[in-house]
Amino acid sequence: MGIKTESRNEILPETVSIGILSLGCPKNLVDSELMLGKLKARGYRMADQVTDCDVAVINTCAFIQEARQESIDCILEIVELKKQGKIKGVIVTGCLPQKYYRELSGEIREIDAILGTGAFSRIDEVIAKVLRGERTVAIEDSRLLYDHASPRLSLTPAHFRYIKIGEGCNHRCSFCIIPELRGAYRSRPLEEIVAEVKSLVDGGLREANLISQDTTYYGRDFGGGGQLAALLESLNRIGDLGWIRLLYSHPLHMTDAILDVIADSQKICKYVDIPLQHINDRILADMRRGTSKRSILDLIERMRKRIPALALRTTLIVGYPGETDAEFEELCDFVRDAEFERLGVFQYSPGDDEAAKFADPVPLKVREMRRHVLMTLQQTIAFKKNESLVGSSFEVLADEQDPSSGEVFGRAYFDAPEVDGRVILSGAGSPVRIGEFYRVRITGTRDYDLMGEVT
Repeated sequence: MGIKTESRNEILPETVSIGILSLGCPKNLVDSELMLGKLKARGYRMADQVTDCDVAVINTCAFIQEARQESIDCILEIVELKKQGKIKGVIVTGCLPQKYYRELSGEIREIDAILGTGAFSRIDEVIAKVLRGERTVAIEDSRLLYDHASPRLSLTPAHFRYIKIGEGCNHRCSFCIIPELRGAYRSRPLEEIVAEVKSLVDGGLREANLISQDTTYYGRDFGGGGQLAALLESLNRIGDLGWIRLLYSHPLHMTDAILDVIADSQKICKYVDIPLQHINDRILADMRRGTSKRSILDLIERMRKRIPALALRTTLIVGYPGETDAEFEELCDFVRDAEFERLGVFQYSPGDDEAAKFADPVPLKVREMRRHVLMTLQQTIAFKKNESLVGSSFEVLADEQDPSSGEVFGRAYFDAPEVDGRVILSGAGSPVRIGEFYRVRITGTRDYDLMGEVT
């Protein structure tokens, strides 16, 4: 391993390489960046690959069954490397151990440390224990929130970052265990978020993606109404920031004040990610979403009327316990009529959530079929919308260049990083610089992507 010690009990951090595998959503990614930032500040070396390091950290997801299985498979893969003597320590953090730490601790003895969602800030002291041969399990109900001065090592390009504006959730949907994993909602102070974004802009940030379990709930825990509109207005005043993007909003908390500031602000992308989950009233009630078909339809009409160029992204769940053929067809009709610019579909995944205890589960094959039907329907809508953009021009943020083909990929305001489509750029008179904005004329389509010429 090449690890050196000054004494029998002390290991020099600079001789230890740390690798991290971050699974799940951008909210998890921020936690991974904070862990890496703290470890780098302590002097540890960062490895390029989690499979080639002294200590491997696996930051897990447990939201749905597929995510839980992926987390377990990754843990077993890294544990096998430890058995082969290629890795000295294995640390598992995040949502999976928060919920299943007893099972992990008892069944996979090769794991050296287990940290829940409230304990990842202790990563430096835990690694020191692992290197001394001590086994640690830390599952805490921490209310810790990072601040703008917290060391953070980016896992995304410098020009776009995820900004976590809050942690936890107060809305206990029957299909979701996030409140159990992350605790009650707690907002970061507005001035802390603004200070963080200003600092990142100084380092090249062009796009700030605001995230939390429910961004539209932001500030409600401070007392009174929410403060998301005020936060957006403050961020809009940061001079060199290009885009502000709103992700993970809840329809129950989307206010006219929020819509007004999105409509009136130049920097805020006319893009709203607002998971609706379903449209049938009975299922929405069973899900405990606090919404109804009428309230959802009214909200969509209000959003599109207030922000004419709005790009709406939503996620839906098919195969929820008891979902009938008629209720699924109602959902299909809703998607046809709403014509969302972006849409993701999950098939209901039974776990330790309350809905898993409901009677009349939908068979797996039916769930898979319904997801396929809905995604095929959305594909037709997405391709039609892409075709309608041919000949138009708009700003595109250059994201990355394929080293083999030389193609440069960018995104328009209606594409969030990592989940939506891209714009394939060509025709620039000089090399396109990653992280810069360009005026682009759309010349064609390639499935979910657009093709454009830099003008």
